[in-house]
Amino acid sequence: MSFRLGKIWGFPVEIDISWFIIFALFAWSLSTRVFPTLLPGGAASLNWTLGVIAALLLFASVLVHELAHSYVAIKNGLPIGGITLFLFGGVSKMMEEPRSPGLELRMSAAGPLTSLVLGGLFWAFSNGARAVGLPAPVIAVAGYLAIINVLLAIFNMLPGFPLDGGRVLRAILWQSTGSLDRATRYASYSGQAFGYLFMLMGVFILFSGNFLGGIWIGVIGWFLVSMAQTAYQQLVVRRALSGVTVERIMQREVPAIDPQLTLRDLVDQYFMRHDYAAYPVVEGERLLGIVTVEDVRDTPREEWDTTTVVEAARPADAHRTIDESEDAWHALSQMLQEDVRRLLVVRDGRLEGVVSRDGVLRVVRTKLQLGT
Repeated sequence: MSFRLGKIWGFPVEIDISWFIIFALFAWSLSTRVFPTLLPGGAASLNWTLGVIAALLLFASVLVHELAHSYVAIKNGLPIGGITLFLFGGVSKMMEEPRSPGLELRMSAAGPLTSLVLGGLFWAFSNGARAVGLPAPVIAVAGYLAIINVLLAIFNMLPGFPLDGGRVLRAILWQSTGSLDRATRYASYSGQAFGYLFMLMGVFILFSGNFLGGIWIGVIGWFLVSMAQTAYQQLVVRRALSGVTVERIMQREVPAIDPQLTLRDLVDQYFMRHDYAAYPVVEGERLLGIVTVEDVRDTPREEWDTTTVVEAARPADAHRTIDESEDAWHALSQMLQEDVRRLLVVRDGRLEGVVSRDGVLRVVRTKLQLGT
């Protein structure tokens, strides 16, 4: 579950619900440990205010880090599906793999370099603030952000995929081997190795008496292992779907709903009998909209006998539709991003068919089994 902050350069920026957990932990840690040490004798209210401000600026720095990746991608013609801030930082959703090792290298290095620049700017501001006599809390916040941005750059440059350093490693391996698949596999192994190392460190720290620190390091290690494995699996799926269009795999016989059908009949004849949570509303060949279980639920039950489907339906926007010329990987990515099981295939306002998540994955399994 995520919340949209807005759009930058045409793509959405969202906050995953897990972000609020890490934000609260950072604010608590800064307010009860860091700033009381940096500013001894300060009031608790001041420390909490500084903790919240510093935590917000930290995650703003993470967002700028991700925007640097996205900027390089967009300038080189790679579409970005959005940026999401979550428990472990942020991630830019690339809709395509980089087309060359050089582009991969530039994109990967952009984030850590930006974090280093931010660290330098906060360091310069901290020293300037001290020189002109600004209040100690301002100097403390700027100094903390200088250090944390440099540490963020160093951590991200660890050569373990999918960290930025792992992507740099993949670019180098890709250039030397000529194979993106092989480079991704080796970089993924490196990412898993670093993940297991972090988990081992977490256990050591845990038994040395630092419970929270050990748990946190161990969780980061688990995250690196799972992300490295997932990243390679995504590449395998993308390769399997290479050259496969939506038109080739879509189901042309679509259970469409007459716009004048009542909601009562819709429930009895369709939702209660078939495994669909949404149906297209069609008049002739023209797609009028989509009606979902939620649309019916939001209509008072006593009005089901008099309310028609077209009155309750929602517009068939781009989130639930796709063109038949699009590739299957794009369709799968869209379904995962929008958390839907099916997309309507539309051409010039006409309903041509439907493509499902299960259908795309069936193609992947078949191609992997056949080795094609």
